[in-house]
Amino acid sequence: MLRKVTTKYGVIEGVPSGDPRITVFRGVPYAKPPVGDLRWRAPQPPEPWEGVLRADRFPNIAVVPQPGVDWTDFYTKELNPTGYEHKTSEDCLYLNIWSPARSTYDKLPVFFYIHGGGFTAGYSYEVEFDGERVARNDVIFITVGYRLGPLGFFSHKELDEESQGNQGLLDQLQALKWVKENISAFGGDPSRVTICGQSAGGMSVSSLLNSPLAEGYISGGIMMSGGGIRPPFGGVGPWLSLEEGQTYGQQLLDFIGVKSLEEARGVPAEVIVSTGLGRWPDGKIAPMRWRPTIDGFFFTEELRDSILAGHSMNVPIMIGCCKGENLPKQLTGELSSIENFRKSAEEKYGDKAEEFLSMCDLSSEEKFKDFVSGELGLCTGYTGAMAYARREAQLGRKAYTFVFDHDIPGDDAGSFHGSDMWFVFDSLGHSWRPFEGKHYDLARQVSSYWANFVKNGDPNGKDRIGKELPEWKPFTEEEEFTICFKDKPVKLDESGKEIKRFTQEYFLEQNTEG
Repeated sequence: MLRKVTTKYGVIEGVPSGDPRITVFRGVPYAKPPVGDLRWRAPQPPEPWEGVLRADRFPNIAVVPQPGVDWTDFYTKELNPTGYEHKTSEDCLYLNIWSPARSTYDKLPVFFYIHGGGFTAGYSYEVEFDGERVARNDVIFITVGYRLGPLGFFSHKELDEESQGNQGLLDQLQALKWVKENISAFGGDPSRVTICGQSAGGMSVSSLLNSPLAEGYISGGIMMSGGGIRPPFGGVGPWLSLEEGQTYGQQLLDFIGVKSLEEARGVPAEVIVSTGLGRWPDGKIAPMRWRPTIDGFFFTEELRDSILAGHSMNVPIMIGCCKGENLPKQLTGELSSIENFRKSAEEKYGDKAEEFLSMCDLSSEEKFKDFVSGELGLCTGYTGAMAYARREAQLGRKAYTFVFDHDIPGDDAGSFHGSDMWFVFDSLGHSWRPFEGKHYDLARQVSSYWANFVKNGDPNGKDRIGKELPEWKPFTEEEEFTICFKDKPVKLDESGKEIKRFTQEYFLEQNTEG
């Protein structure tokens, strides 16, 4: 096994994972620590070192509110039960690498994972990630730490062009550059690097696939519950304009009570974050203020416009979501009554509202509630993902779509946002939930689909124990094939096909707003 490797920057020694056939290299620096004068600047390559760097400890978490403290929080129990044990620091630009390679000549494909957390939370070694299990599929698995919140998505008129608003995305890009330069030493193939992310990680994948700066570093992309096309009428996004980002950046400095960027670089990072994630002049707590910015450098156009124009990178993609995160458990707002639903439809779809409403069951309030509770085509998360795939199909590109509708035991949470990760990473054994045989079978299949895609740009083939996986066809306009992960992989049923097609095609219209 490869335990000691020589990179461009120095020698690194990893340690055997639980499975001694896998070597794990924890805390590998891919950039200089972004501290002092480097705060809010684009990441710089790491300094070379003398001797052997022993990579046996996970690195610091980016400066965020300490995870794992609030046990009333759903995701503390789910994903961060030990988060309170880990240190947060601006010195957070590190990779974790799991390699099954025996020599530098193995040329294994690379599975590069970007964690989620709304660009303000999360870290690269949460309990649901199991790099060892992923690496058993003959791929090199990498997780990346990057700057978050007001330290990672900050704009200001005093900043130079390269670091306006997208420091966290530039970190991810620097990590990909490091991988291209050095992964051969770990037995990897620098020409086969598939990026994958969930939630804000999925949005990061979409962002990288639509940045001209990322050309040449990526061979495929997987977007889980994030990264789809936003609707013409709003939704998550658009990314901030440079003017908006700089306004928020100046507000932050005003709240802290400093007069210049130089002075702000001397303020403790924890003060920056606690202030930046607090209340704003409008009285709202709005962490998604800290999100990517259309800076003219990393992004040359708004993400939606780039996808619609066909400017996204021409590589195969997988994109999808969890059913439970899309369907409302409580019918409120526009879904609370036929009257509110009709009014919302008229606002969203304009002169096409009646065409849309004719597809909906409005015969009684009771039937209406049943209808909206079960119709995926009404959900922007699902529709945005499918619209992205539809646009790629129109361009003659490969796109594979998925929906998780799996049985999650232990409570009534359903297929919630993030529940798919237990299956993608085959990490059920890390969960508190009482998973049983069928869940482990599904996790083996799902993780094999993901690994096959990393290897070949196509999820089809055999699973880890040599069984042929159910066929997963690419999404096309002729056959809108989407795989649904229930107790086993099946084709998503075609109920509501009319509405799904209508909403997806509407998402692809060019009338962008705001």
